[in-house]
Amino acid sequence: MADELNISTHPSGPIISFHPLVKADYNFWAFSAINDELLSYLYRANIVIWPQVFPSQLYFYACQKGLRSFPNYDIRFKFPGKSGQMLLFKALDLPYPNTIFFPKIAALGSHPNAIKVKIFSYPFVLKTDDEHEGQGVFLIENESAWQRALARIKQREREGKFGFLMQEFLPVPYDLRVVVIGREFFPFWRALGPNFKANLAQGGKAIPCPDKTLEKKALELTKTLCFKTDINLAAIDFLIHPEDSLLLNEINFVFGRRLLGKSFNKLFFKAIKDFIDS
Repeated sequence: MADELNISTHPSGPIISFHPLVKADYNFWAFSAINDELLSYLYRANIVIWPQVFPSQLYFYACQKGLRSFPNYDIRFKFPGKSGQMLLFKALDLPYPNTIFFPKIAALGSHPNAIKVKIFSYPFVLKTDDEHEGQGVFLIENESAWQRALARIKQREREGKFGFLMQEFLPVPYDLRVVVIGREFFPFWRALGPNFKANLAQGGKAIPCPDKTLEKKALELTKTLCFKTDINLAAIDFLIHPEDSLLLNEINFVFGRRLLGKSFNKLFFKAIKDFIDS
């Protein structure tokens, strides 16, 4: 497997790359200072290749200048966080769990003209808006756990970190992740770990497909989501409803590669070549 992809001098160029493994006509570290010199290279380019983590300001600038981007992160930055994804699923009329977003903990209080909120019955899931790989996700099983969670939310707000979600808990032993790389979809089933989370980093475990019908439905729903949003690099997580229906849970634009093993770079490079050849 090649350790890097060289797309310099491609006829679709000039191409600028902020990805360390993709060599283009112009190459920069993703967290370089943004000055007139860097912006001048973006001005000259036709295509830009992004890593998974970089300043969103660069992306907006490239879009404003009309550059073609891979990956396409329009939805990532227009609908940020778990709250943004909840609103995206609602806007696209796609199925997702019963969820309430609280921009601040004060939304639980009494304020003139505020929406009155009924707290979910225990157990339910609480998620902070901006953490990844299962961090900031808690199963709230009783009043004591709820009060501990509220204390953590208050501490986050004192640190300037706002927003959390309350989501229905679905008691199933596994979930499904579909990894999107270019125009290809790769489904992976995961058994929940001891802390009810399926992320491999949180104790989840890859398992063989337990339900081919649900897997087919997940691939069809992924295709619909990608068609409506132009997503071409992400890990889409699904929850399984006890009545055998599928619900979109999260879109992970920064995701681990353990499920794909050593094949990720090869698939990623192929997706880039398909993109620039198109």
